[in-house]
Amino acid sequence: MSGRFAGPRTVLEIDLTTRRSRRYDLDDADFADALGGVGIAVLLLERYLATRELTRVDPLGPHNPLVFAAGPFAATAVPAANKHALATLSPLTGLLNEGLSSSHWSAALRRCGLAALLIEGTAEGWTTVVLDGERVVFEDAAALIGTTARETTKALRAAWNERALRVCAIGIGGENGVRYAAVENDGRQAGRGGSGAVMGAKRLKAIALRAHGSVRIADPAAAAEFAATLKARTLGPQTAKYRILGTGANMRVLERMGQLPTRNFTASSFAGVESVTPERARETKAEYVELRSGCAGCPVQCEHMYVKRGRDRKSAAASEYESVWAFGPNCGIADLDAVLDAIDRCDRYGLDTISTGGTLAFAMECAQHGLLDRDAFGTPLEFGNGRVLGPAIDAIARRTGPGELLALGVRAAAAAIGGSAPRYALHVKGLELPGYEPRALPTYALGLAVCTRGACHNRAATYDADLRAPGTVRGEAERVRMTIEAEDYALIWDSLVLCKFIRDCFVDFYAEAAALWTAVTGLTLDAGKLRASAQRTWERKRRINARQGWTAADDILPRRLLTPLTDGPYAGSAVDAAELARACASYSAARADLANAAR
Repeated sequence: MSGRFAGPRTVLEIDLTTRRSRRYDLDDADFADALGGVGIAVLLLERYLATRELTRVDPLGPHNPLVFAAGPFAATAVPAANKHALATLSPLTGLLNEGLSSSHWSAALRRCGLAALLIEGTAEGWTTVVLDGERVVFEDAAALIGTTARETTKALRAAWNERALRVCAIGIGGENGVRYAAVENDGRQAGRGGSGAVMGAKRLKAIALRAHGSVRIADPAAAAEFAATLKARTLGPQTAKYRILGTGANMRVLERMGQLPTRNFTASSFAGVESVTPERARETKAEYVELRSGCAGCPVQCEHMYVKRGRDRKSAAASEYESVWAFGPNCGIADLDAVLDAIDRCDRYGLDTISTGGTLAFAMECAQHGLLDRDAFGTPLEFGNGRVLGPAIDAIARRTGPGELLALGVRAAAAAIGGSAPRYALHVKGLELPGYEPRALPTYALGLAVCTRGACHNRAATYDADLRAPGTVRGEAERVRMTIEAEDYALIWDSLVLCKFIRDCFVDFYAEAAALWTAVTGLTLDAGKLRASAQRTWERKRRINARQGWTAADDILPRRLLTPLTDGPYAGSAVDAAELARACASYSAARADLANAAR
């Protein structure tokens, strides 16, 4: 390894209990080993737990740290790179949770001279932490309780008389400990796994950054040249889907392929799908206003937001596929207004839309079987009733009535309800399923089962291979290989941290990404070392989970997925439990072989 890391290398640790902080520098070996983003965040989280000899840590207790780690290209001209990772232990799963967010806060973290920020302890009262350059300020946040992240940002900017103050905050959901509460900054969410509840348990309302510095680049000319090339590519056909419609374009595709989970995964197609597609909103311009948005420094601007004409434009909601699916097909609701309103409510409360929608679909099925009160929300809790979404989300965020139970997520709620309820709880390791049908996507089914985060489609897009070659029969060895390759590929993206929406904009990703890393950071890296770093980060993830009590027996899928689909072109398809168990064992053996080979 030659050179010296050019960007910020400082870690700031803050103890909310003692209100003390300390700074130290990471060395070049850490960056070469973990790259940044998720890699650095996971590295720091594991070191924290190991040096304190902590096992089975309560995710809502004072010894669960929150680690924010900037991407190594944030605050540079590299497009779609103003992103950061957030690692902690999830109150939903009890295991590692590492999420991503983006935009101005990510760049400001680096411009504050930080590679990462680690927060531990629990504040005595509600607190906001403000980083003013190198100064750490603790402020009473009692007046901010009950406000949205957007309102919190506005209030802090006014108090500091600083429009450029960058704020990440929690909403009411995080304050009340909803186990799938999100952390928001700049309108972006680190949504899944309940990191917002961890912030709430620490009585940390917000973290504000007042950035003063700039970020040094090792080879400005080489970095600028590639950044310009990549920007030009991001405006080409590779990202057209995202620029024109966003991820909502997936809705029609999955419906056409018979792979759209519907009514809590009891069907694979939805008759009312056309009513909730982004195309429906765009084609009725007399009814809806479309707004465009995107992350700082990203030319794609993929977020397509819609609001009913005549309503406040601040209530516009993004028609992202997963969010629309969660409240539309998964709840059997074909009412676009109800779906958009549900997404907007989640954004205001600070709730993960996938887990919220999955929890409501679970509740609807429980009510159908007499396990929950059908009239608990003043309108029937049943599939297809869009009127129930608003009051149910309100109750979850405020933890009132049945919302107290549903705020726990489907795994814990099912255990509390008892009876047949666990049959209707669609989750992996406690994290609710996203909107792809595993019974029609066998490689994806394996990827879900072994994922260290639980039911996450972003930590390994193994569904992509199945979607590109539907109906292809693959042997166990091939599915294991493809799953590991997909995981490692995603790990590199999440450590660099680049937006996966520009993944097709690289001609030779590993070679080009390594060259860009070298130009920006000053450390020499090649494609082989880039790939090797992913395996090491995966090993750290698995070790963290093992500390928390994970065993191979946890790599399973919900019972429903073991029963055949009854509709569509994949009718009769199911996940075979014995076959899945063998594939999981082969996967673990292959990962162990890779670890041994690297030593």
